[in-house]
Amino acid sequence: MGNPILIVGNVGAGKSTYAQKLVHTQNAYVFAVDEWMSNLYRADLPEDDAYEWSLVRLERIETQMLVETLKLIERNIQVVLDLGFFGREQRDRIMNFLLEHNKNPVIHYLDVDKETRWERVNQRNTQKTDTFQFHVSRETFEFCETIFEPLHTDERKSALILTP
Repeated sequence: MGNPILIVGNVGAGKSTYAQKLVHTQNAYVFAVDEWMSNLYRADLPEDDAYEWSLVRLERIETQMLVETLKLIERNIQVVLDLGFFGREQRDRIMNFLLEHNKNPVIHYLDVDKETRWERVNQRNTQKTDTFQFHVSRETFEFCETIFEPLHTDERKSALILTP
């Protein structure tokens, strides 16, 4: 069994597509935050303060995913966490949690330019591809540009950097 894989990348980087490849090549189980958010909470999304509302639910999802991750790892099942990992604080929190439980996570960083990512988002929105969970507007895409923190130099040292 391999180490838990944390897939990091901004909107449209190809995280969900990459995670699905790992399902087949490594017989992995994927926890995909977009899928959980869509299935559990999207229907209740308020029009006002949606970002703050979403953060609370994302925290709940993350907590449950980590509980389930430990169970699967104990059964020797490869786990892939497709949580976006937009911020350093979240990445550090998850890494530390896994390390405290004697797991050695590995970051797979999808480093893709903004133009390519927007083209992919448009295609996914239009064609409702396999990884489509919800429509991502240009406004949402641009907002994500302001909150995404690329990997820092120290994070890059141990990460697998991919440019799909």
